[in-house]
Amino acid sequence: FHFWQTFPLRIELFDHSSTPADRHLASRMPLATTATAAAALLTTASFASAFVPTTPPRAFRSAVAARATPSSHESPPWAGSLDPDANLVYMDFWRHQQSLLEGELGARRVELSEDMALQTNEKMGARIASAEYETDDFRKIRMTYFDAGKKVQVYNSLWYPRNDLDAPVLGIDLLCFGGAKLLAVIDCQPLQPKGDATFRPSACTSFEKIRAAYPSLQGKMSSRFYDEDTFFSDAMLYGRYEDAAPVATDVLPALKEYMSAYLAMIGRTERSEGSEEVARVVSQQKEYDQYSADHDPAHALFTSYFGADWADEYVHDFLFDMSERKEKEAVKEVAVAAG
Repeated sequence: FHFWQTFPLRIELFDHSSTPADRHLASRMPLATTATAAAALLTTASFASAFVPTTPPRAFRSAVAARATPSSHESPPWAGSLDPDANLVYMDFWRHQQSLLEGELGARRVELSEDMALQTNEKMGARIASAEYETDDFRKIRMTYFDAGKKVQVYNSLWYPRNDLDAPVLGIDLLCFGGAKLLAVIDCQPLQPKGDATFRPSACTSFEKIRAAYPSLQGKMSSRFYDEDTFFSDAMLYGRYEDAAPVATDVLPALKEYMSAYLAMIGRTERSEGSEEVARVVSQQKEYDQYSADHDPAHALFTSYFGADWADEYVHDFLFDMSERKEKEAVKEVAVAAG
């Protein structure tokens, strides 16, 4: 199996006697200013192509049936999977980020359309829920949880800094297939290729220290879907597991450290004042979204469970909303030329 997407980041280590939010806020505010929550978390990426159903259903959103699980049409955090015999392997990650965002960081929740916030296919025992936040330092922080019982469990999050902050995005992809094959990817993704003159390897130093502390997360990503030299860092946390035990002992603690480091880095990043610098960041984030949308293997998974139209909208209008839909346009051009 292969993972979908990851993200980069830089960081400065802070005094651990305070909370991540305290350190982040202190770094951004004048000394005489009373701290109020600001900053945030969250983002995407994409889903793996493994465990795609062999019989794709039509796109549909079923009404609440008498036999439906009460939680099937509720937003996370969920108490249990649609499959009573399956575990929500990564729900603690949703809870942690939501608590940090809404509690310590004071993030503002962005209202999503009903179809983007929650999509359910009760016939196939699957649902996907999403949430989006923003802060003074992040223009978009998104979270997604995909629950298909024992077949698939996915948690994904992506953080985009505001356009006047020249900083990496933070990506989190956690996947579980068949209840026994797990993949964890956490990365501070630089928006410049490694060969680019503006790429700053020193941005990864603090994250490399975190990576060194977790041997099980020192794996190497597959090149099947992505080029490791494009939008990925050398400090990526990457782990494959055959059981869920390391999720609690390694992955969750590592994620918390990575997030703290990322917030510290954002807090020390100087804001750009020139229009050229802001335009460059916008262009880089757009290129990132386009690359991610074009290479995302999740589209087939979404299509199989929720239909092609919804999958297109979800990928281009929510996951990577600065991307353009090229494939259909190209097909139309070929058809016109052939006609």
